[in-house]
Amino acid sequence: MSDLQIALAAGGAVLILAVVVYNVWQERRARRGAERAFGERPPDVLFERGGERREPTIGAMPDMPREEAEAPTPPPPRITPQELEAPAGPAAEISSRVDTVAVILADDPVMREQLDPLLDTLAASTSPIRVEGIVDEQWHPVDESPRQSWRELRLGLQLASRQGAASEEEIERFNHAIAEFADAVNAVSQREAPAAAAARARDLDRFAADADIEVAVNVIGHLGATFAITRVKQLALEYGMSETVTGELVSYASDGSVEFVIRRFDEPQSKPAATYYTGLTFALDLPNVGDPATALAEMTSIAATFAEKLGGQMVDDNRRALSEAGLASIRRSLEKIVADMEAHGIPAGSPLARRLFS
Repeated sequence: MSDLQIALAAGGAVLILAVVVYNVWQERRARRGAERAFGERPPDVLFERGGERREPTIGAMPDMPREEAEAPTPPPPRITPQELEAPAGPAAEISSRVDTVAVILADDPVMREQLDPLLDTLAASTSPIRVEGIVDEQWHPVDESPRQSWRELRLGLQLASRQGAASEEEIERFNHAIAEFADAVNAVSQREAPAAAAARARDLDRFAADADIEVAVNVIGHLGATFAITRVKQLALEYGMSETVTGELVSYASDGSVEFVIRRFDEPQSKPAATYYTGLTFALDLPNVGDPATALAEMTSIAATFAEKLGGQMVDDNRRALSEAGLASIRRSLEKIVADMEAHGIPAGSPLARRLFS
């Protein structure tokens, strides 16, 4: 190779090296400018420090306490009567306020002939029991139901009445009969625990005892004078009252319920009938009267009229003259009991009250 060729080759190599160096310098200059504009270069997501490669993951799972990790899956929620939201039909009566309520849910309709043995078993209960089924999204008593088969049934055993509170043993028999029936028809049932229902029964009975008040005023003759029965009945008829088979004179409300009665004062009902009264008692059965305040006002007004026309006076149960202050005290007592019944969701004169105070 000639000296010229060697010189040209050396010059070409120097030129190529210069181009490479220039390109590297330009690249580094551009990178520094980009880092100043956009921040640090992010690390390679597939490598940790030290160059060790890591496989992609979806993130670390949080630590779970051992108790939670080992806890069993909770059971499905229990069905309660309140969760069956069908409204009550016009004849429906069952209410958890005065009943212990059991629910039966069946996949296949329960026919009336299948239900009859259960009804026969429950008929032996000393407490009233009601049975209702859902038809067209409403509860109906099965005896008045527009259909004779039901997928949803509810049964209510009344927890208290004027005969006292239902016992835990009676509630347990009620629950057992329903559980056996549900098994027989391949249905499921939900029932209140007997101990809890019995405790509610006792509470309800105590409330009923406090509210079970008869408000009464009496009319007696001056100096032992008596009242002729014919005259008393004549006055009663003038005020729209009626006579019952027991001899009571009754004032009825517009809905046909009893507002107050007039009966013999201080005399046994078994005493042979006489032609006169030694006195009269005007009595209002507070829990069973729809508007006790109005009924009391009407009753005392009529009693005052009777006293005036029969020549007598109004007295309390101890035969003391009944003053306006005494009547005001009676009104205050009545208003307190009415308010307590409202607070318990069992208003005076309501269907629930008439069931409880029967």
